[in-house]
Amino acid sequence: MIHELLLSLSGHPSPLLPESEEKAPDPAINGHLSPAESALLRSLSHNLGQKHRSITTEASDVVANHPSTVCRAVCASILSKHLARFQQKILEVEKSILDEDSSIVGAYNIVPLSSIVGAFDGWERRLAWLLKLVSSIRMDASAGGTEGSNAQGIYTSSGIIGYLRDATHTGYPDIEEIALDLVKVAETAWLKQLVSWLLYGKLPSIGAVDFFISRATQESEDNETKDAFVVRSELVPPLVEPDTAKSILFIGKSLSYLRTRWTPGGEGNDLDNSLAMLEIQNRHLSQLSLLAFPISASRFTTSIRSIRLSLSKNVLQKLLPLPQVLDMLRLLKDFFLLERGEFALALISAADECLAKKQKNAMDKSKSKGPESLKHIMIKEGEVSSILPRVWSTMASFQTLGDEDGDQDLDLARELIQLSLESKARHLKTSREGQGLSNLPDKFQDLLLPTATVLTLRVEPPLELFLSFTEVDVYARIHAYLLAIRRAHLHLSKLMTLSALRRDSRPSPGSSASERFQAQGGQTHWKSERFKKLRAVWATVGSATFLLAELGAYFQSEVIQSSWVELQAWLDPAAATSSRPQSQEDKGLSTGLREFELAPQKQPAEATPVHGVTMQSQEVLRDPERLMMAHQDFLDSLCQSLLLDKGSFTDRLRALMADVDHLCALMNRLHIIQQSVDLEKQLHPTGTFFNSGLEEARLVDDLASARRKIDACLTTLVGLLRDIDATRAAGSSAYSLKRRKVDDEFVPKMSNRLDRLLLKLDYTSPQTRASQSIDADAFGWSE
Repeated sequence: MIHELLLSLSGHPSPLLPESEEKAPDPAINGHLSPAESALLRSLSHNLGQKHRSITTEASDVVANHPSTVCRAVCASILSKHLARFQQKILEVEKSILDEDSSIVGAYNIVPLSSIVGAFDGWERRLAWLLKLVSSIRMDASAGGTEGSNAQGIYTSSGIIGYLRDATHTGYPDIEEIALDLVKVAETAWLKQLVSWLLYGKLPSIGAVDFFISRATQESEDNETKDAFVVRSELVPPLVEPDTAKSILFIGKSLSYLRTRWTPGGEGNDLDNSLAMLEIQNRHLSQLSLLAFPISASRFTTSIRSIRLSLSKNVLQKLLPLPQVLDMLRLLKDFFLLERGEFALALISAADECLAKKQKNAMDKSKSKGPESLKHIMIKEGEVSSILPRVWSTMASFQTLGDEDGDQDLDLARELIQLSLESKARHLKTSREGQGLSNLPDKFQDLLLPTATVLTLRVEPPLELFLSFTEVDVYARIHAYLLAIRRAHLHLSKLMTLSALRRDSRPSPGSSASERFQAQGGQTHWKSERFKKLRAVWATVGSATFLLAELGAYFQSEVIQSSWVELQAWLDPAAATSSRPQSQEDKGLSTGLREFELAPQKQPAEATPVHGVTMQSQEVLRDPERLMMAHQDFLDSLCQSLLLDKGSFTDRLRALMADVDHLCALMNRLHIIQQSVDLEKQLHPTGTFFNSGLEEARLVDDLASARRKIDACLTTLVGLLRDIDATRAAGSSAYSLKRRKVDDEFVPKMSNRLDRLLLKLDYTSPQTRASQSIDADAFGWSE
């Protein structure tokens, strides 16, 4: 029976011993056992033998079929090491029995079952823990796959590493020993996957579905996004911090670019095959080999940082120099953030001309009139693409004849910037923790034209290492947002040119007798009534114009300009110090950011300390990965300061834009109708033959309705701005302590308070206008 028991403990099934604790032993031997011995036999067979067989079966299945190489390595270590130790313990017990060791064999060569149970003391807990571990890996893998959908599963590399690291603190020394050994195995297998990405920019050939970096899911049909990679946050091991994961992504992405995107025969291929690159790879590998297990998160971060700085200093700064990055930033600032006001005006004018031509053709075909004809307009891709060439021609006409060099920024923009219809499958799916850029509104992209359009930028190599397609999409949404405000303000301002609607052109003392006779013949009375009906409309136009002007000025000067100055000061402290303005109040839309253009970084002759850091050390810190992270922080803060993350504000502002377009269409139509009515009264003083007067009355009623909607929008917008300002005022002190500059880290400027803007916008409230009794003469009309 002892021999049968040892075979059962070794993993071989026995027909004489029970497979579970509830079953009794075989009747052939059960009659020779006492109840205590029968219970001990069941305990040994189930707690040790059956668990040994289960661990062997399930671990072997994981090693053969599991897609995660880390999980397979852990289960292989369990089979080859920890279960081998259990087998060795069985052999030691058997040898002690054969040698008649007194610790097991009693008098008369009797081997008590209690002594065998004591010999395997502690193994029941170890085998139970190992069985739970292996069963969880196998069960989660079969139920949840490898996509990380189950956050509590341990079937992925990140899950198994986190589970084993937590198991080292259970309080049992034997479990801690096993967990530490398995942690070393799991982290070693994970590091082998990481080495392929950190040294060569290649995803692991085996187990890539379990690696925390993968190719971006792309829905567009173009080939420009084939080398896009993203971080899958659910697969990031606990020893990797979020910023470290971004650094690992940047390192591998840069190496992948050098390997796949560099032109054949160029410097990139020579660099990849040179001894210098091999030496760099050996240094990086030695950095990783110095890590001790279990890997400390701080030491791992330090190693990745040294690898990133080494790669940036020896390779990337030659591939992606700072002046080239600054040129791209200046292009984005000038044209996407509308620092060059002439670009916005030319773009709006060209779009309005295209729309007017399209509307005229649609009205001629459908015989429709007024704003309803816009429903019949379909803008084609060719018509949209023809707008920007007219914009470039208009801007080129502003250059002086003596300018031999021309506008280099304009020439670069002409090559890289395009205006096209928005594609449904345009955006890449990326994961950026805590930033929510995918929630930015895209509701302003259908205001320039009836069909949604987007301003795109062609990112050429190697700038795609610095500027991602997601960030270009963010710039496009900011551009549409700012352009919509500028467009609504421009259209409202153009209404002031409709002098016939705004003021009564009374006959001058030097006018002819017929004109004075017509004025005395009753036209003055009905024209005065006409102007009285439009007084409230003109007051609303003035209020809306004022709000949009002040809001645009605040965004352009207080938000964008200040943020760019802070970014420039971090990029190039020497250039920023020489061009920093004396006071923030002197900033204006007319000057813009032209006097703060980002100059290329110049290498000084000597090390000049700036904020306690020499220029040489700053050159090291300004590696491309830090530039990319600083630019992402800048974009995040810019979106928050522009209130793009406030859904209620952007929704109400979008409604105001639609109401403004409706009001402008009604005013232009009313101007045409009133001219027709005046001509009709001059030709037929005694009667009318057309229904222009009825249409005029209908338009006046529609204007009153549109005016009330705009007044409601203005009141709501000011109220929302007050709520946002109150919320920011309550959390401003906490936010100031949230982020501090560490290791010369770029901390973007946040425009927290809106109090200065609100002081100016008090005028726009209809209640304020009523209380202050605003005179109509303030807007340039009279009775």
